[in-house]
Amino acid sequence: AAGHGVPVVAVCGRRSVGEEELRAAGIEAVYALTDIESDVRRCMTEAGPLLERLTARIAARFVAS
Repeated sequence: AAGHGVPVVAVCGRRSVGEEELRAAGIEAVYALTDIESDVRRCMTEAGPLLERLTARIAARFVAS
């Protein structure tokens, strides 16, 4: 995707990769559930609603209004 000018966005439970590694992989942005909820157990039990919140953030940044 990045090779065609399309931003690559990663969505994960918890981020453990550094900026340099992300850039080398062509990933423009990373969104983790732990960015909005620090309790890992809650991230697992409430993944659906948390993913919805992350999706709204991603859309606000990458989708033209």
